[in-house]
Amino acid sequence: MTANRFDTNQAEPTRAPEARRLTPAVDIYENQEGFLILADLPGVEPSGLNVEFNPPELRVRGETTGLHYERRFELGSGLDPTTTSAELKNGVLRIEVKKSQAVRPRRIEVRAS
Repeated sequence: MTANRFDTNQAEPTRAPEARRLTPAVDIYENQEGFLILADLPGVEPSGLNVEFNPPELRVRGETTGLHYERRFELGSGLDPTTTSAELKNGVLRIEVKKSQAVRPRRIEVRAS
């Protein structure tokens, strides 16, 4: 996998003036199957997370005591939102976004004649 940056994080004002807004560190990798996104969200519980994928935009929001996290990414077309998955473990959010079968590279078998 190669690391790519697809961050189009557009800052949105925090609704609560007492809350502090942070932009989490993120690594994005792309291969033939899709994208792997790793986001550092220390202290955030799964119940405090909201991950939305409305192609081409992926939005991650997290909240913990007095802190708000948010990142947005434009991942492009040809992605399958029905196979997208997210897992939070030890403060790291792992999101897998798969490419549609129609846009994945396909190996063509060559037959001898």
